Amino acid sequence: MKEVIVIGSGFGGAIAAKRFAEAGHRVTVLELGEDWRDLRKAQQSQDPRYLFRLLRNYPHEPLRTKPRLIVTQGMGYGGGSLVYSGIHMRAPQQAFDGWPAGWTRARLDPYYARVEARLAVAPMADTFEFGRPKAFAEGARKAGLPPARPNPLAMAGCTRCGWCVPLCGFGKKVTMQHTYLLDAERTGRLTVLVHRKAAYVTRARNRYRVWSWRTDGVAKEYHRVAGADLPLEHRDADIVVIAGGAIESPVLLARSLAAPPPRGSEPLRAFSTRRLGREQDGTGDFVQGGFVPQHVDGYKGSVMMSHVDLGDYVLEDLHGVPVGAAVTLGARLPSVGKSWGRAYKESFRDYGAHMLAIGVVGKQGAGTERTMAVRDDGGNAAIEDRPYTPAPGALEAARSIITALGGQVAVTPWELSGSAVTVHPTGGCAMGDGPDDVVRASDLGVRENPGLYVIDGSVLPANPLRNPSHTIAAVAERALDVILGVHRPEAWPA
Repeated sequence: MKEVIVIGSGFGGAIAAKRFAEAGHRVTVLELGEDWRDLRKAQQSQDPRYLFRLLRNYPHEPLRTKPRLIVTQGMGYGGGSLVYSGIHMRAPQQAFDGWPAGWTRARLDPYYARVEARLAVAPMADTFEFGRPKAFAEGARKAGLPPARPNPLAMAGCTRCGWCVPLCGFGKKVTMQHTYLLDAERTGRLTVLVHRKAAYVTRARNRYRVWSWRTDGVAKEYHRVAGADLPLEHRDADIVVIAGGAIESPVLLARSLAAPPPRGSEPLRAFSTRRLGREQDGTGDFVQGGFVPQHVDGYKGSVMMSHVDLGDYVLEDLHGVPVGAAVTLGARLPSVGKSWGRAYKESFRDYGAHMLAIGVVGKQGAGTERTMAVRDDGGNAAIEDRPYTPAPGALEAARSIITALGGQVAVTPWELSGSAVTVHPTGGCAMGDGPDDVVRASDLGVRENPGLYVIDGSVLPANPLRNPSHTIAAVAERALDVILGVHRPEAWPA
């Protein structure tokens, strides 16, 4: 029996916790956010005081700094699965171009299937009985696009109330908290410590030592709490899994290499940092909205119920963006010349009933693919402000659905100010077989540091062209098969 520390409890961390615990090891999970297992804490609210206990922005004050790119991530016991839309799409074959040798869609399919079985992934039978996906499908047909299809969703007994994000208060969205983490808890070998932000990882003799800041007294923005005035504690383990996500994990590794180790510990063994925190991708996230004459009722149904597959990207019908967020970002109709005043206010009169929002997920525009980067900023993760553009034709395809329905296309914040938001960053610790790749492709182990692994979205070597949670989970299952000796690195299940 070994001692294992897992830093983060999202798709990668939860699977690691379950697999190690079920293999007989003692596992401790360190989670940045708070414990949401008591659903009485959940609210059907857009109150920022509630939202920022579950969500974190990079940079953390985007309305003040007005960056070109904002990255929003979830936090809490269950990680990003607490706030995700429940979509589980397999990456298309072309998404694996540039992946290390051996990694193909066909070889990953058994792992996709394993995740789908545990999360009970299935389309909703009544998808197109709802106004939003019904109008979306009609618009796609009239625009000459491929037919809309129901999304594969991890939902169990969904009430269709529309409050999937940030947290389903009815417990109907199937998260890692409900499944993989629960499996780990049932072994009796899991310890969960919330309100812990990992500061750095060092070596202590032939083991690892994880140092973390306590954030119990912080009201929000748990990711911005690094500082000498906060309690710092440490725990030792034989194995450490870093699973903090594509923003935090590369920065944690960078801090671990740079920080002077406290007495009694040694720094990690050096490895190439040429690609560490670099070559990241935002998975082409964009939103296009517009007012249509059809009764959309955009706040009913799950967050994203259907999609149109256009190869390098998908269009997805999107739950109505809250009015407050739309106004804050300055979205408006072309017929309204300014983002204030009576005419602007009147344009939102039928917002919930007739606003059709369409999400884009997939390839980024030429010149902005894998150009995102993160760095450490005094103990906090900071993203470098880079241009971010949609895939060629993606917004035009979304607009064609709205105009085909006889609607008016809204002007987006990206058009107004060049500002974009992604919730799906990947890369930064890309796996590979070369000396500059941070982690090994075979088992996601950090080079030169046996027993130290990175298992999250940061290891993806290329944009999966779809909502990435499913691919992150499948890659995690594959890595744990190799780490635990279920399969040799060169062997793949049929």
